[in-house]
Amino acid sequence: MFTKRIFCKDPPALRPPFERWLFLGLCAVLSLAPLPARAFDPFPVEGGPGEHRRILDAALGCPPGGGADCWTVAARDRLEPALRRPDITAITVWNPAHCDGGDLPDGRGAAALAACRDWIRAELDAAVRAADRLVDPGGAPRQVRGRCGTLQLGDPDVLCAFDHHFGRALHAAQDFYSHTNWTDRPLPPSEVSLRSPQGLGGTGPIPWLAPDDAGSPPAGLMSGCFLFFPEGLFCQGRTRHADLNKDRRHGSDTPPVGGTPRGEVGGNFARAFDAAAGETARIWTDLEARLVATYGGARGRAMACVIRGVEPGACAPVAVVGGQKASVGFRAGIA
Repeated sequence: MFTKRIFCKDPPALRPPFERWLFLGLCAVLSLAPLPARAFDPFPVEGGPGEHRRILDAALGCPPGGGADCWTVAARDRLEPALRRPDITAITVWNPAHCDGGDLPDGRGAAALAACRDWIRAELDAAVRAADRLVDPGGAPRQVRGRCGTLQLGDPDVLCAFDHHFGRALHAAQDFYSHTNWTDRPLPPSEVSLRSPQGLGGTGPIPWLAPDDAGSPPAGLMSGCFLFFPEGLFCQGRTRHADLNKDRRHGSDTPPVGGTPRGEVGGNFARAFDAAAGETARIWTDLEARLVATYGGARGRAMACVIRGVEPGACAPVAVVGGQKASVGFRAGIA
């Protein structure tokens, strides 16, 4: 059971005074009992680790024989607590951190989705700023502990500070694919309803989340309502998070089978997992390029090496093809 201090350690920006008092009241409620997960499951699930870690491994793990630009196991172990943290701190009820609330008409749903995209981009901006402290002006790594707890209290070291923001960004980006209808199989018109929205049938990362996209969400894109538990009480007359999410798998089959109503049909869980892994790889590719563009080639590459858990002197140059890093393939849903 978590304390009010821990749940309220990491609040979003709030406008005083009403929102602050409301938020503190929610923190007090949250401190009374643990809540069920409402994101890609952050804790161990059947046959292996939580879904967020599985996605991280699929996207950034080293293939057999190693790779020039993959993350070491130790680096992924280090990042995992930050990746889980949004589900067990105050921002578990902060919709932009999970891409929830995108079901309302009259532009309100689009605004909720845009708030999630803004959250992801703001956290990535903060991660780039935090990376400046990872190496000295000559590109030599600074001393870091790199041991970041699930609930980081006090001032973290420089690598944990980077992980804090990068983990938040990846968590929200991965949740986007679980909580929206982007990758869901299209339904026959007779099966579409408030509780069963139409799927858009998208494959892979959505262009709308690309770093250079400034447009509106695609027509028909939506995520479910989440205000508090029980969803049936707080989301009456709306498409709920429970109606759309693909947060859990059932069993250890390959390809994986979803363990939620939306995830268990049409291969929707595996499709969401695949897209989330692709998004994770895309985000890292872009962030690595931003480090080089912001801090110069030598320092930027050294930062990326430290983040990936590799000594900068042992890092291989990044392969670039047509202005983009060569991608590393991954298999959906396999830890």
